[in-house]
Amino acid sequence: MEELISQITSFADTVDDNERKSLIATLRATSISLEKPDDTIERVAVAPLELCGAKMGLDLNVFKLLSSSNLPQSLDNLTEATGADRRLLARVLRYIASIKMIDQPSSETFTANNVTRALCSPKGENFVEAYYQVLTPIFYELPKYLSKNSYADPAGCPKLPFHEVHNWQGDPFTYSDAFPEKGALFDKHMEFCGNNLTNWANLFSLMDKNTSPDNVLFVDVAGGLGHQGARLRANYPDLQGRMIVQDRQRVIDAPTTAEGVERMVHDIFQPQPIKGARCYYIRGVLHDWPDDKCQEILQHIAAAMDSSSTLVIDEFVLPETNVHPYASSMDMLMLASLGAEERTGSRWEELVKSIGLKIVDIKPHRVGEYASLIVAVKAA
Repeated sequence: MEELISQITSFADTVDDNERKSLIATLRATSISLEKPDDTIERVAVAPLELCGAKMGLDLNVFKLLSSSNLPQSLDNLTEATGADRRLLARVLRYIASIKMIDQPSSETFTANNVTRALCSPKGENFVEAYYQVLTPIFYELPKYLSKNSYADPAGCPKLPFHEVHNWQGDPFTYSDAFPEKGALFDKHMEFCGNNLTNWANLFSLMDKNTSPDNVLFVDVAGGLGHQGARLRANYPDLQGRMIVQDRQRVIDAPTTAEGVERMVHDIFQPQPIKGARCYYIRGVLHDWPDDKCQEILQHIAAAMDSSSTLVIDEFVLPETNVHPYASSMDMLMLASLGAEERTGSRWEELVKSIGLKIVDIKPHRVGEYASLIVAVKAA
């Protein structure tokens, strides 16, 4: 057994990131296939507690305490550092060690591992907080909501599990505006979700290299703090033309480190004010809306496009089968929060065609990943 595990670990060190992810998926499927019924039942039943374990680890600061040293830390030292009751802390640490968030070399010593360090990173902390405070409660409401409504498609419904859980009448975006602390958490979450996904070579290949400095090269529609345009500019500093990010007033007013990008307040449900830009780019927005709202958003962009314009939709393109659990979980989150969806390739084709554009290419960011650039132009 140890030799087999060693071989797998050694193999993982020699492969690229796509092969590594494929290996993880294969091992996970193999693990599940080996389960007896009791194994499966117990795993599914206690799975929700993992997020709570991560939250407790962050609240107690034990992930950072352990990650700050290469040496095991004693229970006594951790008790003193956290101020927690010693016996209670031992039980919490025992649980989070059991799910491999930390290691436990002996009964009263603990040390960090790769999971520990991931969870106490800025992205790890944000994801745990965002899911614990805002998102996971929505998942728990979903079965009850769907059952109560006879499992009818909730697209376009004004009241969804999100509204039930958070006692809110508007959409999640107005909720973020009304509660600035959670709005800031959400904005940062969206930034982390977008980091390091875009294949800049693919996006650069769509840019018009002959654009003059005064013409608009790139409009990032509902683009948050403007980091996509700034990263494109940083990766390809010789690109000519203006880059503009558009978003709601609260977002545009927020401080940002994005340089070389003009900022503009714009409502995606209003006519697009920038006409004839070379590239209209919309990322992680359309999965927030059902088809009728997506059509409204896209029609405003299409009306602003000319024959030299390209629309680039940066979204998941799901396969019809064998979808990764994270991607299918995002689809359930869109369903429960917004009555929306993560779309397959055929669903994207239907949507884009319905507003008079045609898809000319779909460029995956990396092999084996669903995040893709969907390239569309005006239909002839």
